[in-house]
Amino acid sequence: MPEYIGEDGTFTDDFRAELPDRLGDAYYNDPDTKLQPTKELDNVKNVFDMAKMVVTGSRKISQHGETLKKATEGMIKIPGEGATPEEIVAYRQAQGVPETPDGYELVNDQLEPEDKPFAEIVQNSCHKNGIPKSKAQAVFNDVKETLNQMKEADVKKGMDLLNADVQALKDAKKEKYDSFIADTNKVAAHFDVKGESGAQDNPIGSNFMKLMDTMGIKDTPVVREFLGAIAPLVLEKGSHLGGPAGAPKEDGGFTYQYDANGKPI
Repeated sequence: MPEYIGEDGTFTDDFRAELPDRLGDAYYNDPDTKLQPTKELDNVKNVFDMAKMVVTGSRKISQHGETLKKATEGMIKIPGEGATPEEIVAYRQAQGVPETPDGYELVNDQLEPEDKPFAEIVQNSCHKNGIPKSKAQAVFNDVKETLNQMKEADVKKGMDLLNADVQALKDAKKEKYDSFIADTNKVAAHFDVKGESGAQDNPIGSNFMKLMDTMGIKDTPVVREFLGAIAPLVLEKGSHLGGPAGAPKEDGGFTYQYDANGKPI
């Protein structure tokens, strides 16, 4: 029968010989190839060395456990599958997510009135998706800046189209363009609020022009052509719309000339 420990407590050759079979894969640093035996036992000559190794290892594990416990104390537990509502709420609070969308405080007196509905949408989205309060303002600013850039691009595109239409009108009217614009301005002025002390003699027409201004289409060629076409209906006197350029009459009167279809010539 093999002897593993000598009379002085040292490990025998039989002990060393049976280590590979007794320890199995743990005996090798590379269990797959089994070409690199462990050197952990090279300095273990007897049972006392073995006992010292066990005690020292146990102490290190205990110390590591305490260190790990202190290091992880207060850390946020990420809710996994099957997490309770309480665990989810605790996680969101630890992340800085307010209890309600209003907790983001994006809607306040410092915002422009037109920004408040948009800010409420951002707050609701941030709360739904668990965005921390400290990051919500940055999200709001980034999205608003992007929307402003898109709006500016749309305005520029609209102005480019308008300028192209105006140029087309200039090309069509040629030398008559300036007088045409001057005459249609007088037609447009007829729709403005009249009277003294704020009285209005043409409120419907005034609201019409306000709508044109609000929509930004008062100076579009199609509106200019429309104003020219209705000139005989709104002015008492007339002018040759689109006629030769020149100073208007002192009384502001016009003389109109139209073709058989009622269009200014």
